[in-house]
Amino acid sequence: MRLILEDVGKRIGTAIVIENKSGGGGLIAMQTIASATPDGYTIGHGNTQTLGINPSLSKAGLAAANHVELIVQTGYTPNLLSVSPSLPVKSVGELIAYAKANPGKLVFGSAGNGTSGHVGAELFKYMTKTKMVHAPYKTAPAAVNDVMAGHVDLVFDNIAGSLAAVKGGKLKPLAVTSLKRSPLVPSLPTVSEAGVPGFEVIAWSGIIGPKGMPPAVVQKLNAAVNQSLKDPHVVNGMRELGYEVVGGTPAEFSAWVKRERSKWADVIRTSGAAVD
Repeated sequence: MRLILEDVGKRIGTAIVIENKSGGGGLIAMQTIASATPDGYTIGHGNTQTLGINPSLSKAGLAAANHVELIVQTGYTPNLLSVSPSLPVKSVGELIAYAKANPGKLVFGSAGNGTSGHVGAELFKYMTKTKMVHAPYKTAPAAVNDVMAGHVDLVFDNIAGSLAAVKGGKLKPLAVTSLKRSPLVPSLPTVSEAGVPGFEVIAWSGIIGPKGMPPAVVQKLNAAVNQSLKDPHVVNGMRELGYEVVGGTPAEFSAWVKRERSKWADVIRTSGAAVD
């Protein structure tokens, strides 16, 4: 967001100040945006968790997600399925076989309840008919560190967050969670091609604002962000972070969110995933 919005600010002729609002799996930030005056001076960051997953996990998450304006989708990144170097598996197939031979013994870490790493692992469990235990952490790096140390067995984490540990030999990567291979780790297969056909989990993000923003303001911001997403500096910066650029119209972003929300509602219902 900092990379994109610094460029957007130059295009619209005003500085954009970023204020972090942590807590509640993104709910605090979403409620702040949803309750702001819809004049275009308060915008925010919406993502897989806050717009796609949280609405099926809590009434508060649904209320917040339904009271924001979708301006433009910015990009997406796959997660990386990695295991502890001490775990005796070298592929997705071996992981599935190990999990089935040791039901309930494998522990997967995540950045917290309702994150793409959490529900993505729940989807993996459901599609492979395996049983694993969830260990939620406050942050993704904390989960990754415990996988590296062997305290937990595996993690589904954003590719940029795990790549340094993978290159340093501290994490054993098995696959990426998108349907297409990542240019950052082209030798790694996707989970889908490695034995779980159709498996897909991507962490996506976009620019949102309070519900009721004037259409002209939404269009102005949409146009500015789309221009930024074509700037080589922004594109290259996003790709270095593992993100693919999206862009598009508010309607296209809305259609995407609708599909994702439906998908994760099914996963949450069938897996029994919960926020507590």
